[in-house]
Formats: sequence, C-alpha cells, structure tokens
Amino acid sequence: MSYNFEEQEQIAQMRHFWERWGTLISAAVLAVALGFAGYYGWQWWQRSEGAKAAVVFEQVQAAIQSNSPDKIEQAWAVMQSKAPGSAYAGMAALAVAKSLHDSGKNAQAIDALKWAAEHASGPSERAVARLNLSALQIDAKQYAEASKTLADVPEASFAALFDMRRGDLAMLQGQRDAARSAYEAALKALPADAPERDAIQRRLQSVGGSAA
Repeated sequence: MSYNFEEQEQIAQMRHFWERWGTLISAAVLAVALGFAGYYGWQWWQRSEGAKAAVVFEQVQAAIQSNSPDKIEQAWAVMQSKAPGSAYAGMAALAVAKSLHDSGKNAQAIDALKWAAEHASGPSERAVARLNLSALQIDAKQYAEASKTLADVPEASFAALFDMRRGDLAMLQGQRDAARSAYEAALKALPADAPERDAIQRRLQSVGGSAA
C-alpha cells in the first residue's frame, strides 16, 4: 500500500505523539479500565457475600427453630466466622441472644449481645443490642457493667429508652435522685402521645417525682 506525502506526514506526527505520550495514555486507559473493573467487581463481590450471608442466616434461623441451644451456638459461630460484616450478622446476634436467654443460657446470650453492640452494621441494631444487654446485666446484678453499657446513647431516637433503663438501674441501687433525673429526662425526650409515657410516669412517682 502506498501513501501520499500528506498521509505520511500525518503518520509521522501520530508516531511522534504516541512515542511521547503513549505510555501515559496507556496507563490512563488502564487505570480507567481497572476502575470500572474494580467497581463492578466490588458490586459482584458484595452480591456474592450477601448471598453467602443470607444462607448462613437461614441456618441460624433453622437452628433457632430447632430449640437446641447447641445448634444455635454452632450456627452463630459460623455466622461470626463467615459473615461478620454483613447486615445479617447483627440480626442473627439479636435473635440468637433471645433464644439462648429463653433457654436459660444467659451468659451466652450476653456474649451475643456484646458482639452485636460492638459489631452490628446498623446503629439501630447496636442500640437495641445495648438495651437488651443492659437488661440481662441488671437481671444478673452486674450493675457496674450495665452502667457502662448505658453510658452513651448511640442514636438520638433511643435516648428516652436509654434514660428509662438508667432510671431502672439507679432505682435498683437505691439512688432515688439519679433515678428521678433519668425518668424526667426520658419523659422530656418522648413525644406527648408516646405509649411509654405512662410506665415512665409511674416509675417517676415511685421515686418521689411528680407526673408530667
């Protein structure tokens, strides 16, 4: 094939351009390609891991339905090892804790709730885990541990429930002033039509407070 002079000049210019910028362009194209590949790879990985976590969660549910504490603990151990960062793990921990508590395995239930309080992916799940954990700790008369569990409010929407639980803890320890302050804070945080208000008001009156 023959080229005229103008075509040859254009080819020479292209060759010069490529010699000067080709490596950089190739690197940029590769980076873009890897970026797309990484994005879609990450999406695929998430779907794959989510599917695996769902399977493990089903195994946890099946173990719970069997009412066998040993099977529940085994299934929960699998969830912790295979899908600890999944959204299913927090839900599984709460369900496992309830089942173990119902079976009289309070220490194991506390361990599951401690895990959920620290590792559950959703803030609401972590808050529920801490509330449930504090209840079991109070039942076990682990008052110092319960106080630490209730020290911070992880989410504003749970503030009233945390205050109510702090009031319960203080009342059990004979700290009437602290209990009264906690119940008053709980009432202040709740809307006027909240169903929990009646229970909190009764608690407040029992420690010398007045109905709001």
